[in-house]
Amino acid sequence: MILVQNRELVIPGQKIAEGKYKIKEGVYKEGDEIFAAVVGLAEISDETIKVIPLEGRYIPKEGDLVIGVVIDVHAWGWVVDINSPYTGNLLFSDYLERKVDPVRENPHKHLTLGDVVALQVKEVNERKYVLLESGKAGLGRLRGGRMVEISPMKIPRVRGKKGSMLKVLQDIGGCRLLVGQNGRIVIWAKTPERTAVIVEALKRIEREAHIPGLTDRIRLMLEGRNVKDAET
Repeated sequence: MILVQNRELVIPGQKIAEGKYKIKEGVYKEGDEIFAAVVGLAEISDETIKVIPLEGRYIPKEGDLVIGVVIDVHAWGWVVDINSPYTGNLLFSDYLERKVDPVRENPHKHLTLGDVVALQVKEVNERKYVLLESGKAGLGRLRGGRMVEISPMKIPRVRGKKGSMLKVLQDIGGCRLLVGQNGRIVIWAKTPERTAVIVEALKRIEREAHIPGLTDRIRLMLEGRNVKDAET
């Protein structure tokens, strides 16, 4: 028996279900009773229950797309700030996807301090040593754009169900977005004014992530700004 609505805000210790349900992150069981472990949104689907937390730090997981900033350079590669309690480590070979002679090749030629990079988490060991890689096409050093940080816990709302919110932001907002699981988002828009509108929309998503109907509100906001732009 489910005791809350899907996407309902719950608090730690609140009973959200009874019965033989599968549980994921953000909940715990006592017998057949299921309770919320964090403040967040209850998500119920296919006999599975979890709670998406509204606050918290980013903890890297294998396969995550992250947006990082190079903070140190070594003979073996780079150290990357990934907006987490743990730093990321990017080896020459995992970035360039080829063998490298560190004696002959200057790492600063490829990445240097302050560079913004899109990378994939390759591995996280039991000591939270995080290994990164360039992974697939479109990743690597990012040029241009504006980087914005929001709570990593709100990133699912930026994407939306089946990408619905992200589509609204890009299609109606007139921009291109790269969304990192670690709470960093890079915006490419034609004008600084358009970028500012998208930043405002992202901050609103962060504030109102727990309120139903958010995608429609963001759509109306962006459509209203488009009308104002056309009138000026």
